[in-house]
Amino acid sequence: MDLTFSIIIFLLQVFVGILFAVISVYLGLRFFDKMTDGIDEIKEMKKGNLAVAIILASLILSIGTIIQQGVSQLDNVLVRGVSLPLFIIAFVMAMFQLAVVILIAVTVIYVAIRVLDSMTVGINELEEIKKGNVAMALVVATVIYLVSFVVAGAITGLNELSIFKPEIVAALLGM
Repeated sequence: MDLTFSIIIFLLQVFVGILFAVISVYLGLRFFDKMTDGIDEIKEMKKGNLAVAIILASLILSIGTIIQQGVSQLDNVLVRGVSLPLFIIAFVMAMFQLAVVILIAVTVIYVAIRVLDSMTVGINELEEIKKGNVAMALVVATVIYLVSFVVAGAITGLNELSIFKPEIVAALLGM
């Protein structure tokens, strides 16, 4: 394979990885902000609320853990040494796959928090975190990270789906 093409693929992967990491963290934090109406996370962190900082850190780590799996799969989706049309199909499919991974990451974290909330009757986790309850923040953060860690392992199976195989999509398109 041509060295120049390999370098271009590498730089493309780095760029896409950074782009999707920034986008996914931004979306994840915005989504969490919408989910926590009574908490102004930035204001709480300026006050030194360690509980809020723990939750936000766990969100960023969790999203990063899931997205890392999606970005690492980018190499598998981008077929090397193929025609330009097949490469373009593979690249578009890789972008779609990363978008799916971001959606999965945000959804899973939301569901994990909601399930924990329903299991702990009589405790308002978010109110406790707003008050600075570090113990509660550690439990919620651990649940978030555990769920994302398990989901990240499942993400590796996305490439096995035929919709993520460029050759199959090209055949369907008559190429």
